[in-house]
Amino acid sequence: MPAINTPTYMRLRDQVRADIVTGVWALGSHVTLAQLSAHYQVSANPVREALLQLQGEGVIAMRMNRGAVIPLVDEKYIDNLYRLRGAIQSMLVRDAARMATPEQVDRLMEMALAYETAAASSDTDACVAANRELHRHIDVIGNNPLAVDLLQGRSTLVDAYRRSVGYGVGRLELVVEQHKKIVEAIASGDEEKAAQLMLEHTDSSRIDLLATCAPQAK
Repeated sequence: MPAINTPTYMRLRDQVRADIVTGVWALGSHVTLAQLSAHYQVSANPVREALLQLQGEGVIAMRMNRGAVIPLVDEKYIDNLYRLRGAIQSMLVRDAARMATPEQVDRLMEMALAYETAAASSDTDACVAANRELHRHIDVIGNNPLAVDLLQGRSTLVDAYRRSVGYGVGRLELVVEQHKKIVEAIASGDEEKAAQLMLEHTDSSRIDLLATCAPQAK
C-alpha cells in the first residue's frame, strides 16, 4: 500500500493502473475526467495529473478536453512488448541471481507457490496477480529502478489482456515449472542459467498470447 503521505495523484495513478488490469476500465474504452473524479471521489486536478503520468508510462492516451482512451492490445503490441520484456528481465534476473539474499529467495519461493496454488484452481485473475508479484519482486532484486518503472507501466495493458483471454492449454502448468526453475537458478546464484530461463519464459508467454490473436488475423 502507498504511504499515507503519498500525493493523491500518485495513489490515484496506481489505483487506475490496477483497475485497468482488473477490468474496471476496459481496454479500448474512453473515460472522462468527470467519470474518474466521480468514481474515485477526488477533484479533477489529481485525476489530470494521474492521467498525465499514466500517459508517460504508455498506459493511456490523453484526449484534449475529453479524458483518456485505454488502448487496445494487438499482435504487434504483444510481440514488441514481450521481446522488450525478455531483454530487460533476463538482465534483471541475472543481477538478482548475483545479489539475492536468502530472505529474498525464500520470498520468491513463497510467491512461486502462490502462483502454483492459483494455477491449480485455474483462477485467471489470481494467476495474473501472482505472476506480476513474482516477476516484480525478481525485477526489484535486480536493483535497476529505471528498468522496473519501464516494465511496470507497459505490463498493465498486457496483464489486462491476459485476464480477458486467459491461458492456452497447458500454459499454467508450464509456467509453474518455469517459475520453479527460475527461482532455483536465482537461489543457486547461476546468473547465466537464470537469464536463459527467463528469456525462454518470456518468449513462451509471447507465443501463448499471440495465439489468442491468431483467430482474428486474416
